[in-house]
Amino acid sequence: MNNITHTNGKANNLIQANGEMNPLALLKESSLNLPQKSLEKIANRLPELSRALNTTGRRNTQTTSQLMTLNMAGDEPYRHLRQILAQIEKKKTSLEELAFKYRKDEIRKEKLLDKDDELARLSAQEIDCRMIRSRVYIEGAVKEIGMFQDVYDEIREAHGIPENWDELDMEKGEIRHHIKMGFRMAFQEIMAHGMVGRGSAEYLEQFGVHPQGARKHLQDYILANEEMLENGQEPTIEHFHKFLDAMGDKYKDAHKANMKRIGIKNLIHDDFIFRELN
Repeated sequence: MNNITHTNGKANNLIQANGEMNPLALLKESSLNLPQKSLEKIANRLPELSRALNTTGRRNTQTTSQLMTLNMAGDEPYRHLRQILAQIEKKKTSLEELAFKYRKDEIRKEKLLDKDDELARLSAQEIDCRMIRSRVYIEGAVKEIGMFQDVYDEIREAHGIPENWDELDMEKGEIRHHIKMGFRMAFQEIMAHGMVGRGSAEYLEQFGVHPQGARKHLQDYILANEEMLENGQEPTIEHFHKFLDAMGDKYKDAHKANMKRIGIKNLIHDDFIFRELN
């Protein structure tokens, strides 16, 4: 990259030797009512701050993306894969926008460098500074895509999902996902307010689970946990997952009663889903 380091034929150190930007170099000493010692102190610490800013080029940390974003997607592995694909697509779109802007700035800067006037050189410096900042976010987007690709492969391999899985495979796990999500939401509501909320009751009913039956299962589970705690034992998150799995297994066919009532014969219409062609 051609860094611009001169104005009026004099070095201004806007782009330092290490490639970092020093915006103070644009200003004349008389522009700021600060002692030179203070300005030098700020300028000397800018490289470290610029280095540390490379850690902020992504919206979420890897920990947050994997343990919060994916957990919110539910329990079923295909749901996690779907969420990862959505995140990758979002990052790809962002990367495309940043890459086009970056390339346009490169072209604009090259054209400005061909001109022999101070304003053109200053405009080229402005573009150079913008490109330096853009690289942080471009690299952040690239790293997030790479991270999500790794997680995608790990989840797929952990659950024995073939590389060429399709929409039909994903649909097969949707019922259990919704049953478990309904029980999870209802459990959270009981813990917070002592009762199953209207939204969770309706959610479970849509998939064939009687709200009172769901409440009884949840109350029994909570009482069993209270007994464990009184005996000096603490329920683990795996214990909760087993409960949700049990509810998913118990009610995996409950939705069929609603299908019959509505008049739906098939939930999945093979002619209108994405499938790999053999």
